[in-house]
Amino acid sequence: MYILNLDTRDKYDSFNEVFYNKNSSYIILSNPKQLNMLKDILEIDEITFNDCLRFDENIKLDLFDKYDFLSINTFEIINNDDIYVEEINIYLSENFVLVVCNEENFIFEFVKNIITNNIKLNNTSNIFILFKVNYLILKNIIMHQFEILEKIEDIILKLEDDILENAIDEHVIKINHIRGITRSIVKNTRPLLYIGDRILKENIRYLKYSDIRKQNLENFQSIDFGIEKLYSFSLSTRELADKLLDIYASQVAEKTNSLITKLTLLTAISSPLTIITGIYGMNFRFMPELDFVYAYPIVITVMIIIVIIGILIFKLKKLL
Repeated sequence: MYILNLDTRDKYDSFNEVFYNKNSSYIILSNPKQLNMLKDILEIDEITFNDCLRFDENIKLDLFDKYDFLSINTFEIINNDDIYVEEINIYLSENFVLVVCNEENFIFEFVKNIITNNIKLNNTSNIFILFKVNYLILKNIIMHQFEILEKIEDIILKLEDDILENAIDEHVIKINHIRGITRSIVKNTRPLLYIGDRILKENIRYLKYSDIRKQNLENFQSIDFGIEKLYSFSLSTRELADKLLDIYASQVAEKTNSLITKLTLLTAISSPLTIITGIYGMNFRFMPELDFVYAYPIVITVMIIIVIIGILIFKLKKLL
C-alpha cells in the first residue's frame, strides 16, 4: 500500500492506522487484499468493496454521496499470443483518490511512481490535483490499450505473411485464436463508450466545481475522444483478424487450383502416350512394326520425345 498526503507531503509505503484526516487530501494505492484495512476509515460501502475483491467483467461508474466509483477492465499480452484481462477500481472523493488493482498491473506502477515522486502541480488546489491524477490514470489506461492493440496488429500482420508464404492446417487454429482475442478486446472496450458519455453528461464529481469545471471538461472531452478512437481501433483490429480466414481460404484455393492445373497438364502430356500404348495393345495378327527389330526402342524414343516436347511447350507458356 502507498499513501501520499497532499497537504503535508508525507508518504507511506505501508498501512498506517492514524494516517487519515478528513481535512487533508490523499492519493492512495492499494491491492484488493489490503482494501479491508481502508474500508472503515474511508467509509467504503459493501457493494463496491466486494466488487474490488473479485474480478467482474462489467465496467461500471457508480455515483455515491461520498465518492464516485469507477471500475474498468484492461488487457495485457501474454507470451505474445494471448491476452489477460485485469480490473482497475478507482474511488474519487473530494479529499482522496483511491486506486485498487493488482500489483502486477501497469497502473499500479504508474500510481506508485506518482506517490513516490511526490507529485506537485504548481498553483493548484488539492482537489484539482485529485482530479488531475484521476485524469492521468484514465489517459494512461487508454494509451496502454492502444499499445496492446498495436502489438496485436503486428501479430496479425505476421500471421498474414506466414499464410501468404505457405498456408498450412495449423494456421486455422492460430486464426481462430487471434479472432477470439480481438473479440474479447472489443467486448471489454465497448462499455468505455458508456463511461465516457456519463462522465460528460451527468453531474459527477469531475464537473461539480465551477472554478475547475472548464479545464476538467476539456480533459474529459479528450478522454471521451480517446475512448472513441480506441474502440474504432479495436473494431478495425477485429476486422483485420477476420480477414485472415479469407486470406487463408484464398491461399488454400490457389494451392488447390495449382495442383489441379498440374494434374491437367500431366494428363495432356500423357494423352499421346496413352494413344500409342492403346494402339500397340490391340490384338491384331498383322502389325508391320511387330517384326521390325528396332520397333520397340524407336517407339520408346518417340514417347520420350513427346513428353519432352510437351514439357517444353508448357514451360514456354509458363504453365509449369
